[in-house]
Amino acid sequence: MQSNKAMLTGKELGAAIESARLKKGVSKVTLARAMDVKPPSVQDWINHGRVAKSRLNALFQYFSDVVGPEHWGVREEWGFGVPARAVDGMVTIPQFDLKAAAGPGRYLETQLRVGAVQVCQDIVSRILRNSGVALTSLALVTVAGDSMEPTINDGDIVVIDRSVQSIERDGVYLFTFGDETFIKRIQRMPKALSINSDNGLYKCWEISPEEATGLHVHGRVIWAWLGKQI
Repeated sequence: MQSNKAMLTGKELGAAIESARLKKGVSKVTLARAMDVKPPSVQDWINHGRVAKSRLNALFQYFSDVVGPEHWGVREEWGFGVPARAVDGMVTIPQFDLKAAAGPGRYLETQLRVGAVQVCQDIVSRILRNSGVALTSLALVTVAGDSMEPTINDGDIVVIDRSVQSIERDGVYLFTFGDETFIKRIQRMPKALSINSDNGLYKCWEISPEEATGLHVHGRVIWAWLGKQI
C-alpha cells in the first residue's frame, strides 16, 4: 500500500540528519559505515540534503531509536515502516487508524493515517517476555465487533507483531482477504486455512490454497487491552 509523505527536503533534510546524528551520539564516519557509503556522502547529505531515495528508509530506521517520523516531516500511513521505539523509559508504538473487524469484515482503505501511543517500557517488556518479538515490530489496532469474544472484545486495542507476514502457525491474525480486513483465529489445515471466531455464534470458514493469493497478513495479534466501560 502506498504512503502519503510530505517529508523534508534540501537543507532542511540535511539539518534534520545532523540533528539526529548528534542526538544519537554517532560520528559521521560511524553513520557512513552504517549506511554503507563513504564519509563524504554523509557530509553531502548534511550540507545539501541530497539523499538517494533508496537510502531514506534505512536512514529513518537507523535513527528511529532517537527521533520519530515527525522529525523528518513524514506523516505515517498503514504500511509505512517506521518502527516502535524506546526513549527514556517510554515506548512509542504506532497506532493505525483502522478498526479491524472481529465480525463480518471491514473494507480497508488504501491510506490510513496513524498516531502513536506512549507506553511504559516495563509494561512493554512484560508483553514481549519470552515471545521472541522485536519491539520495533509492534503496532496498535482497534477491534470492532464481537466475534472474538471473550478473548478480544469490541473496542479493545490489540498489539500486533508486524514482522509476521504469513501463516506459519496457528494463532490470531490481522489480515485482509479480498477487500475486507479481519482479526480472526487462523488454523492451518492439510488443504486449507480454517478461519475461526472464538464467539460460538459465528461460523468458521476456509480459505483454499487457490484463494490464498487474495490473503494479505498484516501481523499476528500478541496482546489485547480491554476496552470495557467501568
